[in-house]
Amino acid sequence: SMQGGVNISVAGGLSFGVAYLLDGAMHNNPQDNANLPMPFPDALQEFSVATSGLSAQNGMHSGASVNAVTKSGTNNLHGNAFEFLRDKRFNATEFFAAVGPNGKKLDDGLRRNQYGATLGGPVVQNRLFFFGAYQGTATRQRPSSNISRVPTAAMMAGDFTAFTSPACNGGRQLALRAPFVNNQINPALFSPAAVNLAKRLPTTTDACGETQYSASNDSDEWQIVGRSDYQMKANQSLFGRYMATSFVSPAPYATTQNVLATRIAGLDNLAQSAVAGHTLVLGSNVVNSLRVTYNRTSIHRGNPPFFDPHDLGSNVYSYSPDEMVLAVVGGFTVGAGTATRGIFATNASQVSDDLTVVRGDHQIGIGGSLAYWTFDYLTNARSGGDWNFGGSLLGSGMAEFLMGRVTRMEHSGPGTLPMDQWSLGMYVQDAWRVTPRTTVNAGLRWEPYFGQNVLNGAISNFSMENYERNVTSTVFLNAPAGLIYPGDPGFPEGLSGQNKQWTNFSPRVGLAWDVNGDGRTAVRSSYGLAYDFQTAEYHGINATAPPFGNRTLIEDPTGLFDDPYRQFGGDPHPIITNANTEFIPYGSFGAIDPGINSPRVQSWNVTFEQQFGADWGASISYLGSHSDRLWNEVALNPGVFLGAGPCTLQGVSYGVCTTNANLNQRRELSLAGENPTAALRIGSLDLHTDVGVQDYRGLKLSVRRRTVSGVSVNGNYTWSRCFGDFTTGGFPQISSGYTNPQDPSFDRGYCDQDRRHLGVVTVGYQTPTFSSAALKTLASDWRVSGILSARSGVPLNVIAGGDRAFSGITAQRPQRVLDDSYAADRTIAQYLNPAAFAQPALGTLGDFPRNGVRGPGYWDVNVALSRIVGLGSSRNLELRLEIFNLLNNFNWGNPIVNLTSGTFGRIQTQAGAPRIMQFGVKFGF
Repeated sequence: SMQGGVNISVAGGLSFGVAYLLDGAMHNNPQDNANLPMPFPDALQEFSVATSGLSAQNGMHSGASVNAVTKSGTNNLHGNAFEFLRDKRFNATEFFAAVGPNGKKLDDGLRRNQYGATLGGPVVQNRLFFFGAYQGTATRQRPSSNISRVPTAAMMAGDFTAFTSPACNGGRQLALRAPFVNNQINPALFSPAAVNLAKRLPTTTDACGETQYSASNDSDEWQIVGRSDYQMKANQSLFGRYMATSFVSPAPYATTQNVLATRIAGLDNLAQSAVAGHTLVLGSNVVNSLRVTYNRTSIHRGNPPFFDPHDLGSNVYSYSPDEMVLAVVGGFTVGAGTATRGIFATNASQVSDDLTVVRGDHQIGIGGSLAYWTFDYLTNARSGGDWNFGGSLLGSGMAEFLMGRVTRMEHSGPGTLPMDQWSLGMYVQDAWRVTPRTTVNAGLRWEPYFGQNVLNGAISNFSMENYERNVTSTVFLNAPAGLIYPGDPGFPEGLSGQNKQWTNFSPRVGLAWDVNGDGRTAVRSSYGLAYDFQTAEYHGINATAPPFGNRTLIEDPTGLFDDPYRQFGGDPHPIITNANTEFIPYGSFGAIDPGINSPRVQSWNVTFEQQFGADWGASISYLGSHSDRLWNEVALNPGVFLGAGPCTLQGVSYGVCTTNANLNQRRELSLAGENPTAALRIGSLDLHTDVGVQDYRGLKLSVRRRTVSGVSVNGNYTWSRCFGDFTTGGFPQISSGYTNPQDPSFDRGYCDQDRRHLGVVTVGYQTPTFSSAALKTLASDWRVSGILSARSGVPLNVIAGGDRAFSGITAQRPQRVLDDSYAADRTIAQYLNPAAFAQPALGTLGDFPRNGVRGPGYWDVNVALSRIVGLGSSRNLELRLEIFNLLNNFNWGNPIVNLTSGTFGRIQTQAGAPRIMQFGVKFGF
């Protein structure tokens, strides 16, 4: 379903808003949408129009400019009530659904009711109007298609021979490393904490440890919209609108008590929006629009209590009792960073004004906006430790788990991130009708960037010069040299850690040319430059660094799962932040480059449109963009590979110089020896910088047939390519940036959002009105619409699953062995060929390109059948049937891409839903 407000801007100047709330029908098809009664049926019927050389011939126009002032409702009362139903009895079963005792796949128990009503009309005739709407959605679902692997009885007895066999590992035989002998071990050597956790997992009789389980997908949603419009004078109007949306979904663990379900959080979310506007029409050529808006979101997530490290016998403090995050590669997951207790609240206010003036052949727009938002963030993603058993140490994540060999553990206090930001934007734009056949649009926007202020000061810069000269912070007295905090000399003004950017100017230019002057052939082209900024969550890595969360990162601790801090003299948590807080040894830091720039994108396109006959039109478009100054992390203190021979580091002798366990002693700052005291307190140190670039090129072909004899057709196909550097997204993790800090281009590859082929075809048909009474009753005015959607697979990044370079940086890739990375048959059980990859040599990075394989493609067909039955002159009843994925095409999900996983290359999920039917009824008046 869709809800919200439409805000249309004409030539960058005038804007007008319309509140809307659409029910749960299929809104992807423009023809389909047109057949739905709008809950606000007369919202757009009254216009005050000023034109600048409007030219419309045969349905196409060149450079038209329209100023429109709208009001809601009319002097008549309008409304509707609707109900849409989905039920398991009418749906197909998901491919990976568990098999029940009767040998049949279990259905998902789906029951979904979507219902609501709208009402709009006059309060005072010709003056004051109102509109209100409510929609509720109740969903109950129990999918059983979740697949994990857990320890079997044989593994708990120390026998891993079945688990490591080719039958359980895509044809590969695993050989577990010492202390395993012939893939067997004395279970007395197992970690007590791991055994304690294993007892809390579901049991299985599958030799590979596979288990399927249900995780409820229940939710209750409601949405309300209220709007009022007041026509003060003929040329002056006011409106106000309020909207609220609630989404509540209980955590699956609350009902299943299956600890595997803790990877999915419960949610209690509320979003609210309020807007007031004033529109003034000053004659036929001038319109001014003033808007004041306020938006708020409040997100609460979490799980019922289950257990934390102390409950299992692990000597690790938890800031959030009774929860933790643990992942076993090729096995199971307990909790997730996105399923821990968290609260996220955003408040945003904005005032904007747009003035549009038409003078001769020019339509000039001038305007500006001022916005202020605050963000409060609290997450416990690492409060009980984020434990990873990756499989690179012993050859299997499951073996490492039971032995307590932790590949990596991240631990910190709660991430607390209170922020605010001011945004200012001003623009001027002109739509100039150069000739009757040519229109040029040109404009310039000024949008300075002031940075995002971290109000608790949890933001830092790092100065290598200060580090080398042993210059320390005056704010946190025990901070290692080089780190600079708000209030320290050299820190930029404010609390953002960035220099303000006053010169963000965005030029835009466009051309529309009616080639022959008959409206049948048109050429359009445009170019624009725009700026952006990161989401607030981006700074979460800084919010948990010492001394705020004292985030630690430990690899392969000698104390194992049971006592990972043993080699450091004990767990340093909990901590209290103040000026005298002690910085823990080898803490993990994120620092922002004060000269970092706003990300920006330059976009351009050229389109050629041609009308054929009276009903057909086609277009071909070239689309391009260049994005640069993209943010990512560059490791300033990675580990250094020192070979496999013996060595002495910081007075300690190592029989093997390079191991995961001595990562911190091998870091660049530790080895440099320029400031050994400071080096003892700096582990991973990631610099947020802006060196990333991405390029997109696309060719889009479109064809359309206007509705004639009840038939309409619209289709488009896009062939495109996006290539460049990767970005960490909205929430970067520790040591997750460029795998080669000296050469970020080493990670260049296809963009995560790259889709080589995209195609959509929509068809609509309405049966005629028959004269025969019987046919008129049974067959007249039925509306059928269908959508065929198809797209190629997403790029996938195959990872080696271990730190072969011993740098401490994650997501390293394997070595290419074969040119063809896919299995010969590309089956569900084996989509990728494990033999095409190998682990890189120790101390090196694999040469397989980032995003070097693609997942399976996707296609489905959705259809809708509806009819509106008149019940008098002002009432009607709409009956509707919708079928999603009509042909029940099984769209494969993406394969497992971690090379150390026993399920590497295997597909375990279904992309999209199986066939689902939906029935709807709507009464309107």
